[in-house]
Amino acid sequence: MSTLHILWGSQSGNAQNLANVIGNSLEDEFQVEVHDMGALSPEMISSISTLLLVTSTYGDGEAPDNASEWYSFLKFGEELNLSHLSYAVIGLGDTYYPHFCQASKDFDEFLSKHGARSLINRLDCDLYYEEQYPEWVEELKSVLKVDFPV
Repeated sequence: MSTLHILWGSQSGNAQNLANVIGNSLEDEFQVEVHDMGALSPEMISSISTLLLVTSTYGDGEAPDNASEWYSFLKFGEELNLSHLSYAVIGLGDTYYPHFCQASKDFDEFLSKHGARSLINRLDCDLYYEEQYPEWVEELKSVLKVDFPV
C-alpha cells in the first residue's frame, strides 16, 4: 500500500492540528505520515505519490512561513513534472479577509499545472472548520479506498 503523505502549512497551529486529526482518522485504514512542510525539502515531492496538503493563508493571501519554500518551488518550478502525484488540498481561512484561502487555491493550481491529479475538489474552510471538514474527509476516504484497495 502506498503512503498518504499529509503536509501542513500553518501560522497559528490550526492547520497543523487539523492535519494531525485527519491523519489520526485515516491511519486505521491507510498508511499515513504527517509532516510539517518546513521540515521537508520540496524536492521530496518526487518521491511522494499521494499527498494531502492542509494549509492556512497568512497576511495578504500568502502561504504560511513554514510552507513558503514549497510554495515558491511549486510556483516557479517550470520544468516540474508531477504526473506521478495524486493530491487533495484543504484550506483554512476567514471569509472576512479578501484573499480567503488564497494559499490553498494557489497550491491546488500549482499542483494541477505540473500534471498532478486531484483526488477530490479542494475544500476551503472558514473559521468553523471543525464543522466543515468531516464530510470532505469521508469523501476522500472513499476515493482513497478505490486508489488503495486493502
